[in-house]
Amino acid sequence: MRQILLPAAALSLTLMACGQTPPQAVTAPAAYAQRPELQDAGSQAILQRYGNDPGLLAALQEAYGERPGTLTLPAAPAITGLDLNSDRLAYVKRTGWGTVGNYNAQYAAYAFTGQPYPGLDWTRDGCSAPDGLGLGYREDFRPACNVHDFGYRNLKVYERTSANRKTTDEAFYTNMKSICAAKSWYKRPACYSAAYAYYQGVRVGGDDSF
Repeated sequence: MRQILLPAAALSLTLMACGQTPPQAVTAPAAYAQRPELQDAGSQAILQRYGNDPGLLAALQEAYGERPGTLTLPAAPAITGLDLNSDRLAYVKRTGWGTVGNYNAQYAAYAFTGQPYPGLDWTRDGCSAPDGLGLGYREDFRPACNVHDFGYRNLKVYERTSANRKTTDEAFYTNMKSICAAKSWYKRPACYSAAYAYYQGVRVGGDDSF
């Protein structure tokens, strides 16, 4: 049988004629506040804090599969082997803007050894919950926070620019969302909400650390 596709307006009229209410487009994060998987105190606090924020709306839409997920990390320059300073900077970007798995491998191989480049700062201190929001996700997000620490602590020495800070924050957000995406469908929305709160925390308050 050939499938018949109805325009959105025709579909709405058909549903109303059958006594059914057409689905309403979600236009603000607050519209998710009654979802059972967002009833914990932390999620409710985030929804209240960012109630009209289009960024949180996009995060929730990703969590619910209502829009395509974006888990692409920023591009980083290649290591050429031609100049120590350029290669060290490229390494910092590739590690600080890369995946958690790549950072973990680099940390295991080189932390505090002076390799593969001298002068790198491998110190890390976990996650700080932004304004007390997302407290339950500090351990979940610790791997992403470690990558973010490496990016901040080295880029502020070797190429301190607002663009590099922003890219490091965006990589942090992507790594957190990757952690959330691996969770069950029920736990995913609260995790994405917390990830957005952490991202906003570094965007608003991270300048003093960079």
